[in-house]
Amino acid sequence: MPDSTLWVACLTAGTAIAASWVTSQGSLRAAREQANAASAAQRANVFAQSRRDSYIEVVNAAHHMGALYRELPAVLSMPAGSDKEAAVQEHARRLREAYGPFTRACDVMIVDGGNSVAEAVKAVFRDSRAIYMCLLSALEHEDAHSVYGTAIRSYWESVNAMVGEMHREANRDSA
Repeated sequence: MPDSTLWVACLTAGTAIAASWVTSQGSLRAAREQANAASAAQRANVFAQSRRDSYIEVVNAAHHMGALYRELPAVLSMPAGSDKEAAVQEHARRLREAYGPFTRACDVMIVDGGNSVAEAVKAVFRDSRAIYMCLLSALEHEDAHSVYGTAIRSYWESVNAMVGEMHREANRDSA
């Protein structure tokens, strides 16, 4: 009898050790999977927040440029002369100062955004340049005011299209 008791005790101990090892391996695997899932979720959140910040930056820069563009009709409608030339040069200087942050915001969004957003940002940038060129040609061309009207409408249409693309892309990413 004592021999069978020892045998049962050893078998029970071995079973307990094996069960403990299997359980620990399962727990370890579950912990790894949970850590990987949490890490992936965190990366996705950081990426989404970074993209959202880029959206906000480019939209703010576009609206700042738009505010400066709204001042152009007063400059363009001035009578020819040294006052108009000084006003054009001053406004061009202000636009150049705002253009640097606008350009950087656009460049970041072209890199960070999806293809449709990147194309929309490029359109805003292109239309912005058209307005600036309109200002620079104001001293040489009498029709700068009518060219400005077309250019500013195109600019705001492209800004609205860009915001729409950002909205679609953000909703597509969150779905």
